[in-house]
Amino acid sequence: MPDVRRSDHFINGAPRKGASGERHSRHSPAHGGLLAEFAAGDARDVNEAVLAARTAFNAGWSATSGEQRATVLNAFAALIDANADRLAAIEAEEVGKPVRFARFEIGASAQLARYAAALAWQLSGQSFNNLGEDKLGLVTREPCGVVGLITPWNFPLLTLFQKLPYALAAGCTVVLKPSELTSGTALEVAALAVEAGLPAGVFNVVTGTGEAVGNALVTHKDVDMISFTGSTRVGKQIAREAAGTMKRVALELGGKAANIVFADADFEAAIDGVLFGFILNQGQECVAGARLLLEASIAPRFLEELKQRTGRLKIGLPLDQSVDVSSLIHEAHLESVLGHVASAQREGAEVVVGGKRLGDEFASGFFMAPTIVTGVSPDMRLFREEVFGPVLSVTTFDSVEEAVALANDTDYGLANGVWTMDINKALTIARRLRSGTVFVNTYLETAPQLPFGGYKQSGQGRENGLEGLLEFTEIKSTVVKLGPREAIFGHTAAAHQVELETSQPSPLP
Repeated sequence: MPDVRRSDHFINGAPRKGASGERHSRHSPAHGGLLAEFAAGDARDVNEAVLAARTAFNAGWSATSGEQRATVLNAFAALIDANADRLAAIEAEEVGKPVRFARFEIGASAQLARYAAALAWQLSGQSFNNLGEDKLGLVTREPCGVVGLITPWNFPLLTLFQKLPYALAAGCTVVLKPSELTSGTALEVAALAVEAGLPAGVFNVVTGTGEAVGNALVTHKDVDMISFTGSTRVGKQIAREAAGTMKRVALELGGKAANIVFADADFEAAIDGVLFGFILNQGQECVAGARLLLEASIAPRFLEELKQRTGRLKIGLPLDQSVDVSSLIHEAHLESVLGHVASAQREGAEVVVGGKRLGDEFASGFFMAPTIVTGVSPDMRLFREEVFGPVLSVTTFDSVEEAVALANDTDYGLANGVWTMDINKALTIARRLRSGTVFVNTYLETAPQLPFGGYKQSGQGRENGLEGLLEFTEIKSTVVKLGPREAIFGHTAAAHQVELETSQPSPLP
């Protein structure tokens, strides 16, 4: 059993006790043991953190050179790598995810910091010298100011690093509200950032609930921008609340991705990709390949093999290095996922694998058997609503047109996958899919250079790539007049004075 961590907020470069003195306890979703106690923040803590961030912004972080910011970010990434095992263990225990996946996510977070550091060197503007011989136009980018980040519980560090290093590279200062369930790694990396050379107040962390801390951050008059990752429902609420102060909002929200498998796909690759797509993080992922659209001619063979592979997955405690699947985040969420499966059964679908909570040696946690549901039609809840669990719905199709129509038949548009050895078909379909990302002959595989974000109710704005940096900048146009300016309303004052003097009668001799 790990030692219980008792953490305060992190404000102005150091731990800071919460104004209320109260704490939230985090128990393991896998074995029930007490893992950590986090400060229960409120608006007073948010005020203090925002003041620290504004002071640091005005004191010079916004004016540092790209080279200076890059130096700090690279040192930050190195410290994350050096502490990766400890960070991965914290992440695995608090989320309930297999530690081997948590370890990968820590490494990916460090790489995002390095990529943002590279972008800090090259953030540039434009000049326009074709406005005429008497004018010069400059377009420059400036940091947008104090940014409030609100991150979810499913990928605590990775979702943070799709925002934080880009905001820092742009010259912004940050106040983070991590999920109250999984705040451990956010507090750890805040201390590492200071060790890397980040000035006090540039990165602050206030722990607590969305109601107490998130709302205070969203409505704070001195926060210039909110970047949120979470559910579409909460994202819409944040957008409404942020409108009161006209702050900018970036939203990375829910998804209902489809993996489209054609008869000419690489069978082995598609099986593995589909399995990985709905199992990673126990399906608690906005980009999860929760819908399998399967060409009817290969459906029996494909499903039989997929069932066999699913049955061989190893389920266990998070810190077991050999585990493929671990626990869901909490009991209420487990019950919600089970409710979606039950609803599909009532509507006529068939559960062919799983569909139940796991007991026996897993009775102390919130474990669910990986689940495959066939015969799912577009009018069913399981096809339309985000489940956020290890549940795959299966729908068959007979033509490319039908496959594309099924994939696009959703309110979401975060990602989709296409499996075919016909590159012409793959790229043609990719153009027609209404999603921010399309994976072709792979799934959940990307790179820091590629922007990430959604269409429709999957959000607005982009993370990663150059676009992820530009999200945290404001554009300024500067017009420079070269040479004398022609008066708009008659003569200038100086010219008028000369005219008066020369028009006076000459004195008598």
